Amino acid sequence: MKKAGFKFAVNKIRRRRSSSSHWHKQDTRPPIKYVLDVTIAYPNGIPLSLATFGLGTREKCDIAVNYKIYDAAEVPFEDEEKLRDWMYEVYKEKDEMLARYYATGEFNPGEKGTRIAFSWAKIIGMYGFWFGSFYAQYNVYSYLITGLVKFLLFPFSS
Repeated sequence: MKKAGFKFAVNKIRRRRSSSSHWHKQDTRPPIKYVLDVTIAYPNGIPLSLATFGLGTREKCDIAVNYKIYDAAEVPFEDEEKLRDWMYEVYKEKDEMLARYYATGEFNPGEKGTRIAFSWAKIIGMYGFWFGSFYAQYNVYSYLITGLVKFLLFPFSS
């Protein structure tokens, strides 16, 4: 069994839940309620790289996001071929939607989006939080590891 992909993730969830008392083994439905389909359109069809995203070197741009929520009961998880066909159909719709977006600026005709702007203060605040969190964790783990090494190497020193 391959260790990646949508089917693998659903089977992993199914196996983890199969031991609980409220989940019956004969039930083939996954213990998820919804499947979230996210489509992201980048300016000129060029996605952000991890380096430009992390360093903030990309020029100011708008990234469009469209999402669709499927009821998990509508997704044919029990039959691999039907699931494959369903996913191909979803990807076909996504390709058509992206082509329409790049041609007209709209994912679906007449559907108005909501622009969400992130202020520099918010972005700097988020970076500050993550750097601060990293710094705190680094200090805690350094202290613990140093103490453990000292204990293992010099167990009887004062």
